[in-house]
Formats: sequence, structure tokens, C-alpha cells
Amino acid sequence: MKTTLFPAVIFIGLGGILCGCGNNSKTEDKSQQAKQLTQNIGQYIVNSDTENPSVYLSLVDSKETDSSMVYVAKSLRNRDTIGLQIEVVKNIPAGLYPDGNPNNEKGFTSGAIKFSSIGSESDNFIQALGGLYKHSVKGGMTEVTLLPLVFSSNKKNIDLKKNGTYTFKLFFNNSAGAEAEVFAVLDLYKRLFEFRAKDSTQYERILAAFQGL
Repeated sequence: MKTTLFPAVIFIGLGGILCGCGNNSKTEDKSQQAKQLTQNIGQYIVNSDTENPSVYLSLVDSKETDSSMVYVAKSLRNRDTIGLQIEVVKNIPAGLYPDGNPNNEKGFTSGAIKFSSIGSESDNFIQALGGLYKHSVKGGMTEVTLLPLVFSSNKKNIDLKKNGTYTFKLFFNNSAGAEAEVFAVLDLYKRLFEFRAKDSTQYERILAAFQGL
């Protein structure tokens, strides 16, 4: 953040103080932004009448590691907050060639997107999925980090520092059958994560995967 100072004579004397204030302001700005995003989260589904509806989660907070960005994603199910943690590895390679054909050699990456519980709100997330999919659930979200096989449905490498929109196909191991197939969208401009089953045959497997069954 740039700060405009007035008389040159006080520039030197206040330099250190202003640097400190600038750092504090950045921290406060980020905290305020996270607070506003949390307050403005919407309902987890937009149209429940859709045959295979998407689940939407707002990215209300994020932190950077050496190799990834870690997002806290939340939404509402009526008045209950649902959510989970989504960690996305940096520089996921493009999975599509410029002509749109899949790059089967570089397109698949195991664990490039990781899902983990944030506690009761993640248990609420499982209940929300169960209600949406009209399937009973046996408990909350597993405490084990989920590491699906990820296919990058993008013609360019993922740049998490830009406000881009990136699409993926995820494959989750589970005990209910074959891999659960999910389409996902990471929208860094709207700060949203979209999660949609390939079709209704995936519902039971998705719930099993997220419950650790």
C-alpha cells in the first residue's frame, strides 16, 4: 500500500513508523476482507430443481505455502454454515493441448487438490450433500485429507496469483464402488469453488469418499 506524505522534513522521522503502520494496515485489510467475505456467503445451491445441481462455496480466507494455496471455503445451508479446506498445488500443468485434445501424460496429477475438514462446518457440508443427493449419511466428514486424482481441464498452467477461472475433473477413491467423478471450478475472480457430480450415479460414492467410507 502506498502512503502519501506531506512535508519532506517529516519523511525521515516518520519513515519507520509509517512502514510499521503500512504492514499493520495490510494485515487489517486482509482480515477485514476475510470478514466481509464470510458475512456475504450465499446458499450452497442456486437452483435445487436442476437435475444435477452444483454446490457453491465462497473462498472466505486463504494462505500461501511454499508449494500451494490453502483456501477456507464456506457457504450456507439455510442458516447453517457449511465448509471445508481446499488446498491447491501451485503450477498445476495444463491438461489440454491448444487444440483441446487431452494431454494424458501431464494432465493427471494425484493430490493436486486436497480436501480436509474444518470441524463441525465440514460435518454440516456432508449433511448438505446428503440432503441434496437424497442419500442418508452415517456421520460427518472424515478427518483424513482427501487426495483425489486431478485432471486439469485447462489449456494453460494454473497461476494461482491471477484472478483466473480453472476447471478440473476429480476422481475420489471410496468403498461404495468405482472412483467418484466430480467436476470442479476454481474461480479466483468471484472467489468461488464449484463442485458438481458427473451424474447422479456418483452421489453415493461421493458421500462415501467424504465420509472416509
